[in-house]
Amino acid sequence: MIFYPHKFCPRKTAVFIFLLFIGTLAFCKPGQEDAALPEGIFLNEQGKPLNLAMEDVNQILIPKEVYVGDTAELRFSFNAPVDLFAGVPAEKINNGELLLSTENSAFKMQNYDVKQISLRLIGRTYTLSLIFVPWVTGSIKFPPFDLNALIHSETKVSIPEELADKPFVIELQPVEVLSLVEKYDAITLRPPLPPSLLPGTNYIVWSFIILLVLLLFAVIFVLAKFPMISEKIYSLSDSLALVKNARQAKHKIRALLKKNYTDAEFAQQWQSITRKYLSTRFSTPFNSIATNSIAKRIMNVTGNFMSNEQEDSIISLTSLFTRTDYIRFAKDSIDSKLLPPEEHEAAFYPGEKEVIVKLTITAISNLEANPKGEFAL
Repeated sequence: MIFYPHKFCPRKTAVFIFLLFIGTLAFCKPGQEDAALPEGIFLNEQGKPLNLAMEDVNQILIPKEVYVGDTAELRFSFNAPVDLFAGVPAEKINNGELLLSTENSAFKMQNYDVKQISLRLIGRTYTLSLIFVPWVTGSIKFPPFDLNALIHSETKVSIPEELADKPFVIELQPVEVLSLVEKYDAITLRPPLPPSLLPGTNYIVWSFIILLVLLLFAVIFVLAKFPMISEKIYSLSDSLALVKNARQAKHKIRALLKKNYTDAEFAQQWQSITRKYLSTRFSTPFNSIATNSIAKRIMNVTGNFMSNEQEDSIISLTSLFTRTDYIRFAKDSIDSKLLPPEEHEAAFYPGEKEVIVKLTITAISNLEANPKGEFAL
């Protein structure tokens, strides 16, 4: 059989080759290892595709209008087909909320400060809360970050094997930071406002002013009455000194009975205490004055303005000075040898010391009292 060659047709040849290529692709099935999955489609343990794409994404800014220096919260809500808290210790999650670290480089920007980041799970919905303070106006764009890596780096728990090499990237929408100047159409800076007063400050200020005025009047009054006031103060101080002098004298007189003094020593100590008391009481020395001149000096110092009780006390003390002088100086004298011996002997009779102490204390009390029975000032 003889075949005759046909004429070559380029158009038919091209169509044939194209159809042959389409048929080859249709019958050709790539291996599972070489199959390329779309972005966001991962494989689970059974080798089936797992869709980690976020669903029902919603972003809310609180408050809606944010100005420079305000504290704002950006809430990013989404649904995820996986458990982002897988492997996270239970003690790290508080009421379904996990606090995240703000040390990520995405949160270290100069135009804003991130104060807190948390992730909360309610049902199947995750809410990422980002609290920040903007420092510039205009649009603020947060860099994308891997939420899965951030969660497990914060909790120091290894990422589950099926998610180890699959990032869960969060891309937040830009936030607009408004300007107060543009809002109020302000061209020039307003003058600074005066400092606001705390509640109750007015009452404190007025109370201070009234107190200052009263203090000023008190100073003026003291200056006007200074001579009289100083005299009163001096008189009161002098009176207190006299009271102290009388109290000390009484105490020392009583103490004489508790010591084993001889009669002469007792008489000498009694006179020393009593003369010292009289010197302070009448502001004149009585240390070396003779016994028969004591009453006369007291009358001269007081101008003879004393009550009857005080005069009787002076007479009583004078007689006690005479008696103690005899005890001190009459020992072995001619007078001490006279009869009867109990009346002339230079010694106290039994119980006489107690009588002297009692009479002395009564005399001191009378000298410190005015005619009405009150202590003299």
